[in-house]
Amino acid sequence: MKKPKQANLIIADDDTVITGLLEIHAKKQGFQPIITHSGDEVLQLISPATEVVLLDLNMPGMSGLEVLKKLTKDHPHLPAIILTASSEASEAVTAMKLGAYDYLTKPFDPSELFAVLHKARKMRQLAEENSTLKEMINDTTPVSDIIAVSPSMQVLLDQIQKIASLEATVLLTGESGVGKTMIARQLHQLSQRNQHALVTVSCPALPRELLESELFGHEKGAFTGAMKKRIGKIEMADKGTLFLDEIGDLPLDLQPKLLNVLQDREYYRLGSERILKTDVRIIVATNLDLEEKIESGSFREDLYYRLNVFQLVVPALRERVQCIIPLCERALQKIAERRGDRAASINKEARDMLLEYHWPGNVRELENMMERASAFCQNNTISASDLVSQLKSSSAEGESNQPNLGNMKWADIEKLSLEQTLAACSGNKSKAAKVLGIAEKSVYNKMKKYAIES
Repeated sequence: MKKPKQANLIIADDDTVITGLLEIHAKKQGFQPIITHSGDEVLQLISPATEVVLLDLNMPGMSGLEVLKKLTKDHPHLPAIILTASSEASEAVTAMKLGAYDYLTKPFDPSELFAVLHKARKMRQLAEENSTLKEMINDTTPVSDIIAVSPSMQVLLDQIQKIASLEATVLLTGESGVGKTMIARQLHQLSQRNQHALVTVSCPALPRELLESELFGHEKGAFTGAMKKRIGKIEMADKGTLFLDEIGDLPLDLQPKLLNVLQDREYYRLGSERILKTDVRIIVATNLDLEEKIESGSFREDLYYRLNVFQLVVPALRERVQCIIPLCERALQKIAERRGDRAASINKEARDMLLEYHWPGNVRELENMMERASAFCQNNTISASDLVSQLKSSSAEGESNQPNLGNMKWADIEKLSLEQTLAACSGNKSKAAKVLGIAEKSVYNKMKKYAIES
């Protein structure tokens, strides 16, 4: 039988009178039907265009129930509606258990039949859309959250995609605030474990005693204050991913216990002698030099090699200047969504300052800066004056302490402000004048007054 390319309804019944009438009604209802009188032929007729199957239980060759079993196994999103005689009620129940969308008893009301067909067709479309959406979430959303417009970030993104599906441990290194947690999240979401939990533990956030209980769990009475049994984060992350942030701060006496988890996939709850098995992938991050810590005796060398199967280096923000403005814009968009407002824009002078700044706090500092600047800017536009008080001198190191302005004379404050503004503007007097809201000539005069070198 010739198969129409766009047939979206298969009508399978051995009664030629019924199939003839159904074909006429189906066309009037907007369907493009194809008729078969054989159960075996139903499976051959299914195409990407097929949206519904109308199936009689009694047909020559393969029975309706046998066809239904194959349909639900090979085409789970394709709805099948069963036609049955009143004497076949038990078979209709069986068909529903096998996954039939609905059933009608002969003789049936055509209007009722086509109401069911339309509902089934709509359900099929929704199922396909839902499946597509899940694929987009699993395959696209995680990587799209990484802004990779610089060569260094493009290399990192390529590495993530290559190792995400592997089971090996990953060590993420990089300065504080570069986004190591986000990278860990991407690795998990692109892995085969993404249907299970990603559990995060910050190693320096808890005292040693609490950290051990947090990781491994404890039994009731294991220590003073342990009033009930507690499941640890390793157990919570079973079948998923455990992310240990700032692994360099893990106390030395807890390191053998983590090593045992990595080597043997075993551990104990505090207060218990029962061995617990775990199936967890471990990702760790640090902003410290672990090899230096090994030399100083504060980190185990054997644990380091177990953790350092794959090492991904997350570059500092100053090493990926191309990402700065896109990161600012994304931060402003998220802030606007949270506030229920329109996203603030950034004018050219402010963009220039952002690109020239050295970003000791990396992405975390950038996001905090956008939060503050967007709250106080005029006309929903961030200008250089909204940033200058937040930008540190490019010659400053890291998070150095800022001077106590309350103990300074006005002349010293004015000199400091001019020095920091010039540094943020890379020595450009014209830009500094715009930021400070004074004439460029005044900048030169003040530089001379305070003996500030060009």
